[in-house]
Amino acid sequence: MLTLTLMDHNFEIPCDESDHERLIEAATLLEDKLDQLPELKGEGKVLMVALNLCYDYLLLKEDTAQYTQRIEQQIETVIQQVAQSD
Repeated sequence: MLTLTLMDHNFEIPCDESDHERLIEAATLLEDKLDQLPELKGEGKVLMVALNLCYDYLLLKEDTAQYTQRIEQQIETVIQQVAQSD
C-alpha cells in the first residue's frame, strides 16, 4: 500500500512495492503540471492537466509507432541484403 497526497487529498493506493517509485514519480509529475497552472482552480485545473497529459501521451504513442515502423523497415532491408549476398 502506498499513501500519496495530491492537491491536499490523501490517497491509499494498493500496489506492489516494486511500483512505489514509479507512482511517486508520477505523482511528482502531476503536482508539477498542476503548479504550472496557478490561474486555474479545482476541477478545471485537474481536467486541463489531464487533457495535456493525454495529449502528450498520444504524441509519444504516435512517435513510438513511427519509430517502430522505421526500425522494422531497416531490419527488413538488412534481411533482404543478407539474403541477396548468400
